[in-house]
Order: sequence, then C-alpha cells, then structure tokens
Amino acid sequence: MRDRRPCPAVVQSSETSYMRDILKFSALIGLPLILLMGLLLFALSGGIPGRCPPACRGIDWHAADRHGSDLSRADLREANLKGADLSGVNLEQARLEFATLEGAKLPGARLAKANLQAATLSRADLTRADLRQAILRGAWLSQTDLTDADLRETDATAAIFDRANLRGAIVDASTLMSDKWRLVREIVTDGGAHRELAGVDLRRAFLQGADLRGAALSGASLRESDLRGADLTGADLRQAELHRALLDDTTRIDPKWRLVWQVINSVQADRQLLGADMSDADLAGAFLRRANLSKGNLRAAKLTEADLQEARLDGADLSRADLSQTSLLRSSLRGADLSGANLTNANLNGADLRQARLDDATILSDRPRLAWEIVTRGAQGRDLRSAKLGWMYLAEADLRGATLEGAELIEAVLAGADLEGANLAGADLRDADLRGANLRRANFSGADITRAQLEGADLQGAIMP
Repeated sequence: MRDRRPCPAVVQSSETSYMRDILKFSALIGLPLILLMGLLLFALSGGIPGRCPPACRGIDWHAADRHGSDLSRADLREANLKGADLSGVNLEQARLEFATLEGAKLPGARLAKANLQAATLSRADLTRADLRQAILRGAWLSQTDLTDADLRETDATAAIFDRANLRGAIVDASTLMSDKWRLVREIVTDGGAHRELAGVDLRRAFLQGADLRGAALSGASLRESDLRGADLTGADLRQAELHRALLDDTTRIDPKWRLVWQVINSVQADRQLLGADMSDADLAGAFLRRANLSKGNLRAAKLTEADLQEARLDGADLSRADLSQTSLLRSSLRGADLSGANLTNANLNGADLRQARLDDATILSDRPRLAWEIVTRGAQGRDLRSAKLGWMYLAEADLRGATLEGAELIEAVLAGADLEGANLAGADLRDADLRGANLRRANFSGADITRAQLEGADLQGAIMP
C-alpha cells in the first residue's frame, strides 16, 4: 500500500515558513507598540527620563556658569550651587529645598514661586531678584545681599537674615517676615534718625550707612551688628550692647561710646583710663585687668563678669554699677563710691576697700562687708571671734585689743596692721601677710602661722604658738 505521510523535508520547510511569518507580524505590530510606550513615558516625565533640566536633584554645579539659563520648574532639591553664576537665570517655580547656594551670583534672577525652604543662601547676591511668592521658610540668608529684591507675598518664616543687606527690599503686608527684620529693612531703607528704638533687638543686623542720629537706643542689643559707615551722632546708647559690633573709621559715633566699644571688643591689660566717662555703659565681660580707672565715672555701668583684677579704681564712681560675678581680685577701690552697687558673687579677695562708700542699697556679701567695716571704721577691742576674713585686705587696720580667737585669716593681708594686744589664739593665719604689723603682746597661742610673712613685724612681748 502506498505511504501517504508527508516528506520530512517538506514538513520542515513549512514550519520554517510559518515562523518567518510570525516574526514578520511581530516586527510590524511590536515595534510601533514599543515606540508608542516610549513616547508615553517621555510625555509623562516631561522629557527624556533623567535629563537635567528638569530632573536635577542633587546635581553638583559648584562654581558653574549657568547665567541666563531657563531652569523654571526644575527639581534642584539638595543641589550644590555654591559660588555658581546664576545671574538672570529663570528659576520660577523651581524646587530648591535644602539646596546650597552659598556665595552664588543671582542678581536679577527670577525666583517667583520658587521653593527655597531650608536652602543655604549665605553671602549670595540676590540684588534685584524677583522672589515674589517664593518660599524661604527656614532659609539661611546670612550676609546675603537682597538690595532692591522683591519679597512681596514671600514666606520667610524663621528665615535667618543675620547681617543680610535688606536696603530697598520690597515687602508688603503679605510678606511673612519677623518684626525684627522688617525693622532692620525700614532703618536701612528709610533711616532711623531720632527714632524710638529703646530695648530693641538689633543683634547681627546689617546697618551699614544707616542714619541713626539722635536715635533712642538705650538698652538695645547691637551685638555683632554691622555699623560701618553708620551715623550714630547724638544717639542714646546707655546700656546698649556693642559687643562684637563692626565699626570703622567712617562710623560717626560720640567719643564716649567709641571708647566703650573699644574697651569691650579688645583684650588689653594695663589700660590708662584715668577719669574716663563710661557711665551707663554695658561693659559686661570687659577685660580691664590692671587698668587705671581711678576717678573714672562708671555710674550705673554694667560690669558683670568683667575682669578687673588688680585694677585701680581709687575714687571711681561706681554707684549703682552692676559688678555681679566680676573679678576684683587684688583691685584697689580706695575711696570708690559703691553706693547702690551690686557686688553679688564678686571676687573681692585682696581688694582694698579702705574709705570706699557703701550704703544700705549696696549688695555685698558678709565677708567683704566685714573687711570694709574693719579697714574703714577700725575694730579696736571688737569681738571678732571665729570671724571669716580669709583672703581679705586688712592692711593698716586698727585691730588693737581685738578678739580674733579662732578667726579664719588664711592669706589675709594684714601688712602694717595694728594688732597690739590682740587675741589671735587658735586663729588660722596660714600664708597671711603680716609684714610690718604691730604684734606687740599679741596672743598667738595655738594659732597656725605656717608660711605667714612676718618680715618687719614688731613681735615684742607676743605669745607665739
């Protein structure tokens, strides 16, 4: 019987032809489909995926020249644009959150509706920049130049404008900016002559060239503010903070306040300030070690935490001065007026308080007050049993016949003191200075005079330990 099965070669040829037809069909249908999907992705992403702009997040354009570029709507979050030239660039509606634009050049830049939240813009040039409706919440704008920038409807909540130039910047009622920086903008733009600014916070404010003639700035904080070229002639600067403020030769300020500024902003020992007037000045923390302030006027001055070690303040007016926590170690306050002065926690060890003037309003701890009483009024025959007078200045004091039994006199200065017939039994006189003292018939039985200086002392008839 005849075999009707197809020839193997014919079958193979048919299968090959079938597969070829399938591949042709796939090529005709599949390729356009792939292209269509690619175009769809392109449209959805706003361009080629990953292309910058607009997808520029985290890009490093440090010191790059992009002036005049169109970066509107670009995603520049966390980008490094430090020192970049972006003058005239279009950044409208761009996302610049947490971007670094320190020192960037952005004069005339278009930043309307841009999001600059928490961006770093310190020392950037934003002169004439359009920042309308921009978000600057928490942005760092220290020393940034915003001259004539448009900040209308801008959200600058919690933005830092330390020493930022806001001269001529345009703001409106919708601009969200702290009252402090609004005030700074007003002063540098419109002037502050004869303005009431007592007690205001102008710390780290840019006030270059500001007109502050006759302004009431008593108690104001001008700490770290930029006052170069400013006119402060006749301004009331009583108790104003001038610490680390920037002044130069073009700053016009009364000589008294320039002296105050110099004193608090330099570390210089042995200053010669005889008769100087620094009344009502804020001299907190001033370095005045070994300064000669004799006969000086420091009435109502703030000298908290100042260094006045070994300073000469003889005859100085310190009435109502705040000397709390001030170091007056071994200083001379002979004849000084301390009425109403606050000496809370002041270090008066070895300080000479002879003939100093105190009153009921003077705040002074018991130890130095007792020393003052002894050297000023004398303590002949006084009962000073167990008195705490260690480290106090009692030179030339009249302590004849006084009872100092068990008294603490460690390192006390008793040079030239008259202790004739005094009872010092059991007293602690370690390291005390008794040079040239009158110790006739004094009783030192049981006293500790270890390392006490007795050169030139008269010990005739004294009972020694």
